[in-house]
Amino acid sequence: MPINVNNLDGGPLYKGVQRALMEQLATGDLKPGQLIPSERQLATEYSVSIGTLRKAIDELVENRILIRQQGKGTYVASHDRERLLFYFFHIVPQKGVKSYPLVESVFFHKAMADVEVATRLNIALGTPIFHVRNKLSLLGDVVSVDDISIDQARFEKLSAAQFKERPNTIYNLYQEAFGITVVRTDERLRAEPASVEHAKLLQITAGTPVLTIRRTAFDMRDEPVELRISTVNTAAHEYFAEIL
Repeated sequence: MPINVNNLDGGPLYKGVQRALMEQLATGDLKPGQLIPSERQLATEYSVSIGTLRKAIDELVENRILIRQQGKGTYVASHDRERLLFYFFHIVPQKGVKSYPLVESVFFHKAMADVEVATRLNIALGTPIFHVRNKLSLLGDVVSVDDISIDQARFEKLSAAQFKERPNTIYNLYQEAFGITVVRTDERLRAEPASVEHAKLLQITAGTPVLTIRRTAFDMRDEPVELRISTVNTAAHEYFAEIL
C-alpha cells in the first residue's frame, strides 16, 4: 500500500519523503548498514516521481544519514571509528594531523539532571540520568575530559561494564544496543577556567583557561539523546572542523 508523504503544511513533497524515510530509520524498518530499496521501488512505495525521491535521498546523503557506494547502492550510515574521527571528533595537534584518541573511563555514575542537562535533553529537572566521565589522549597527552549525560529512561539496561567494554564508539553502542542513532549534533564553544577536578585529569593548574565544548546529539526524530561537555587543554591542541 502506498505511503502518504503529502505535507499538511504545504511544504515541498520531497520533505515528506524524507520524513517517511527517517521514520523507517527510527523504527528500525531500515537498519544501520542496510542497503535501502532502489529509487524506483521507493518512488512507487511513496507514490512520487523519481526526481522527487532522488532529491530527498540526495539531502540525506549530504547530511551523512545515508551513504552512497558507487556501483552498489545507497546504505544506512552506521557509526564506527572512522565516522567518529571525521564527523564528531575535532581536536587536533597544533602541528600534526587528526588521529583517533585513546579513551579511558574515569567514572560511570547515576545522577539527577541539573538545570543545564534537563534543558539540553528536554527532560524534567531531577530526572535520573547516567553521568559518564572519560579522558581522551592523543599521542600520550591527555587533551580532553568528556562529561556525558544521558537519560536513564532511554538507556534503561545500560551498565557501567557495557559502557566501558564497548567494542566500538559510544554512538555505535547507542545504535547497536538501544536502536538510537545519532544523526546530528550542535556545539557551543567557550573559554572557561579549568575546575580542580578537570585540571587534575588534564595535568594543568586549576584556573588555567580551557576550551569547553557543549555538544547536544540528536536522533532520527530530532530528539536530544546526549549532552557531552568536553573540557579541552589547548596548550598544544586546537579545535578543527572541516565544513564540506
